[in-house]
Amino acid sequence: MFSSFHTSADTFLLSLNSSGFQIIVCSLSVLLSLFASIWAEPRFIEPPLRIDFDLPVEFRSLTTSDVKTAWIDMPINHFDPQNRDTYKMRYMYNEEFFGGDGKPVFILVGGEWDIVPGWLRAGNMFLMAQENQGHQIYTEHRYYGQSLPYKNFTTENLRFLNVDQALADLAYFIKEVKQTPRFANSKVVLYGGSYAANMVLWFKQRYPHLVVGGVASSGPIKGQVDFTGYLEVVHQAFLSEGGPGCIATIRQGIAETIAAMQTATGRQNLEKVYRLCSPLNYDSAFDLGYFSGLISWTFSTSVQQARPATLTRICNNFANNVYGTTAMEQIGGYIAATRNLGSGCWNIDYKSYVEMYRTQNTNSRAWYYQTCTEYGYYQTAPRTGTAFDQLTWLSVPFYVDVCKQAYHHKFDEAFVYDAVERVNLIFGGLTPDVNSTINIHGAIDPWHALGVHDRDLKEGSPTITVPRASHCFDMQGWLESNTIRMTNAQQFARRMVARWLSN
Repeated sequence: MFSSFHTSADTFLLSLNSSGFQIIVCSLSVLLSLFASIWAEPRFIEPPLRIDFDLPVEFRSLTTSDVKTAWIDMPINHFDPQNRDTYKMRYMYNEEFFGGDGKPVFILVGGEWDIVPGWLRAGNMFLMAQENQGHQIYTEHRYYGQSLPYKNFTTENLRFLNVDQALADLAYFIKEVKQTPRFANSKVVLYGGSYAANMVLWFKQRYPHLVVGGVASSGPIKGQVDFTGYLEVVHQAFLSEGGPGCIATIRQGIAETIAAMQTATGRQNLEKVYRLCSPLNYDSAFDLGYFSGLISWTFSTSVQQARPATLTRICNNFANNVYGTTAMEQIGGYIAATRNLGSGCWNIDYKSYVEMYRTQNTNSRAWYYQTCTEYGYYQTAPRTGTAFDQLTWLSVPFYVDVCKQAYHHKFDEAFVYDAVERVNLIFGGLTPDVNSTINIHGAIDPWHALGVHDRDLKEGSPTITVPRASHCFDMQGWLESNTIRMTNAQQFARRMVARWLSN
C-alpha cells in the first residue's frame, strides 16, 4: 500500500513500504516532458515570412476540369548565353472564356508557393477573363512547387533563385505565348499577390513592352531587414477590431509570460500553459526568440488572414475567458485553438528549427533563402509601445542566424543588409517607375507597411487601400464577409483593366 504521496512544484515522491519498491524522486517538469514526448505529437511553427496561396474554403469545392497543366523548357540562367541548361517550368491554363484570336491573355503570377488549379476557376482575375473573353494562365515560380531547376536545394544550387531570373522567366514565357498565332495580337495583363505583386510592378517597370498592365495585390515592394512595422500593424489591427480591452489582455498575457520565466515554478507553469513538448532553454536568446515567435507569429497569422469580424471574435473570446482564466492562459489557449494543436505539443527547440531550413528541399527553405539574399522582411519586436515590444528576442540576429546556419556563414548581417539595399536600388523601393498598374492594399494587412498605400504610384497607376481588409483580399471572389469598400475595390480593378483592353 502507499505509505506516502507528496507533490510540489519541484518534486514528485512515491514510496511503497509493503513490497519494498524503491522510492522514486524526480522533477515534475521532467515527468511532464516525458509524458508529452510519449503521447503528444510534436509540432513546429514557421514565421509568416511566406504564404501558401490557397483558395478561400468557399471555393475549394469548385470543379477544375477546365484547367489544364503544361510545362515549358526554361533557361536556368537567362543572363549567360553560354549556359544552355534548362528546367521544366509548370503552368496551368483555362480557356473556357477565350473568345478567339487576339483576345486578351490574363496571367496569374506565381510566388513562393505551389500553384493550384482552383485560382483559374474563381477569383477576381477569373471574373476579368469572363468579362473580357480572356485566356487564363497561372505560372509557377522557379524553385517552388514542381518547377525545380534542381531537386537538391544546396546553397550552390539555389544561386539561380532570385527575382531577376524569375522576371526573366516570365518575359521568356510571354514571348513564347505570343509566338502562338492565336495570341500574336493578344494584350497581356498580369495579376499577382504578395511577393508576386512585387513581381507584377517590377515586371511592368523592366519589361513594359510585354504587358498592357498589371494588378498588384498587397505587394511589400520595399525590402527591409528590421521590419518592426509588421507587428505595429498587428497591434493596431487588434486594437481597431477588438478595442483597448483586447490589447490589454494580449499585453498582460505576454507580460505574465515573461515574468514566469524568472522562477522555476513559473517556468513549469509556462511550459504547461503553452503546451511545450520539453522545457524551454531559457539561457539561449535564440530559443527564446523562437518561443517569442510562437506568440507573435500566431497573432500575425490571425491578422494576415483576417476577414471582417474574425479578429473581433478572437477578442470576444478573450473577454469571455474562452481560452483560459489568467491572461497567460488566454494566450496559450488561443495559440493552441487557432493552430488546431489538438493533443499535440510545440517543439520549441531552436536547433531543430534551423535544421528544418537547413536540410529540407521545400518552399520554406527556398523562401528563407530569398529573405537572406534579397528582402529581409524580418518581423522584429517594435519599439513603439505595442503589446509586442516586450518580445525583444525577436531580433535581426535571431533571423539572420538562420541565414548563416542553414545556408552559408557569409550570409551575415552585413551581407543581408547589402542584399536588401541592392533590390531597393534596382527597383526603386517605394518609388517604382510604372505605368498602367493598379496597386491594392488592405489597411490591416501587416505587409502594407512596406508598400505604397497612401498615394498613387503615378498618374494612371492608382493605389487603393481598403479599411478592415487584409492580405490579398481583392484576389478572391465575392464573399459574404466582404465590406462594400472591398467589393468596390475589386470592381474598380475590373473596370480599369477593361479600359486598358479597349484602348
